[in-house]
Amino acid sequence: MDLGLVGRTNAGKTALFNLITQSSAEVAPYPFTTREALRGMAEVPDPRVDAIADAQDIPRRVQAQVQVVDIPGLAAGAGQGEGLGGKALGELRQTDALIHVIRAFANREVPHPDDAIDPVADAEAIDLELILADREQVERRLEKVRKGAKSGDAAARAELVLLDQLATELDAGTPVRVDADDDARALAAEMGLLTVKPVLYVLNADDPGDPPADLAAYAGSRNAQVIALAVGTELELAQLSDQEAAELAAEMELGDVRGADAVVRAAYELLDLVTFFTGSGPPEARAWPIRRGLTADRAAGKIHSDLERGFIRAEVVPWEDLVRAGSFAKARESAQLRMEGKDYVVQEGDVLQIRFAV
Repeated sequence: MDLGLVGRTNAGKTALFNLITQSSAEVAPYPFTTREALRGMAEVPDPRVDAIADAQDIPRRVQAQVQVVDIPGLAAGAGQGEGLGGKALGELRQTDALIHVIRAFANREVPHPDDAIDPVADAEAIDLELILADREQVERRLEKVRKGAKSGDAAARAELVLLDQLATELDAGTPVRVDADDDARALAAEMGLLTVKPVLYVLNADDPGDPPADLAAYAGSRNAQVIALAVGTELELAQLSDQEAAELAAEMELGDVRGADAVVRAAYELLDLVTFFTGSGPPEARAWPIRRGLTADRAAGKIHSDLERGFIRAEVVPWEDLVRAGSFAKARESAQLRMEGKDYVVQEGDVLQIRFAV
């Protein structure tokens, strides 16, 4: 899962990047501290991996990972390639989802580009730049496709209809993910358009709590999700021991799911991911995030392309049953393990052993 961080200057994107990836990228109270895209990896803690490994004495445990891309803060004109915008937005086109960081903290030492804290206005400003960037890309594609359509190419004519639909949506200021039909969205995804990607707004606030109603309503109108997070506070807690951080978080009523975990969990929900596991014995137990609805052969392909190409069947057992049984062999003996074909839809918490031949 690849997440791209986007937002206005001094919104706290790099602070959130550091929180999620446990990095130490420079954070300073002036614009454009980040001038080149930053990339980092973060583990997604899942206690089920340890449970599966412990039950079978598997030494190596591998959690799912998230790649996070932090780009420079965007300013007016970024969507049309001005300043750092063109290159920065290009870094986001290969990501699975966008994390749109919005400022709500009131630190006077960190100047706001407009000298005013207005989360909805900031969200609108960045969304406009994403729309302009997509519109420019659609126009470039239209110029090429129109030539083919005029020559009678049937595929070009069909694509022209979809591109015109995308252009109409964007000209109206509407992200592609809101109203475009499935075919248009598929084309937009193939083109790497930014406004077709799922979006999670993260309100970088001084204090914990729910996002304000106007921002929640705005996110709903954009077919997006929103959470509030006190990023500065969470960074301070991340420097403490687990016990100290938990005690202080409880005193501050930050909730059970907080910090980096809150963002990653929200991203999982945004992308509608489920997690399956491999771990039928040494050398490792591993978590694998996939899109909900993926079939067993496609899930096997996430492990290795050879497993999908030569897929025969999958041995499947829910992780709780495997832990209780103590091993795949014992789960098989007690009839808790099932044989499934390539059309089986993998479920949350399944442990798979893939049988294949190439």
